[in-house]
Amino acid sequence: MWTRLFRDRRGANLVEYIILVGVVALIALAGFKVFGSKVRQKIDNQADQVGNIGN
Repeated sequence: MWTRLFRDRRGANLVEYIILVGVVALIALAGFKVFGSKVRQKIDNQADQVGNIGN
């Protein structure tokens, strides 16, 4: 029974995909943490410029 359990690889791909998604999520969170305020400033500046076009 134990040898059959250790040889069973059906769930290995799922675990690899879950780990990959977790790593990508951590990288995205780190990117938002580092660049979030700068991106927000640029978006706000562009919004102000678009808002001032009619004035």
